[in-house]
Amino acid sequence: MKNTTVLEGKIVSRDTLRLTPGGIATLSLMLNHQSTQTEMDQEVQVEVEMNAVAFGDTAKELDSVKVGDTVSLKGFLSRKNRYSPQPILHITQFKFS
Repeated sequence: MKNTTVLEGKIVSRDTLRLTPGGIATLSLMLNHQSTQTEMDQEVQVEVEMNAVAFGDTAKELDSVKVGDTVSLKGFLSRKNRYSPQPILHITQFKFS
């Protein structure tokens, strides 16, 4: 099964780069996406805020992102944690838009 997600939007919040107890860099952020999509030949306004997290070199490279920047994030969806069914985007690639 495939689980690939690409989402473009503005950074609305971000944490500081930190290290996990195992010494791996991690960065958490919130992305706001707004667009117009077509569904059943109708245009639909879409807005969603998505929690996202990056690890390792991706987190270090993404550390330059600022609140208000527009970025395109690619990764996969998972649960926020084992106790929460809320989705979070695990970032594997990104680019500034």
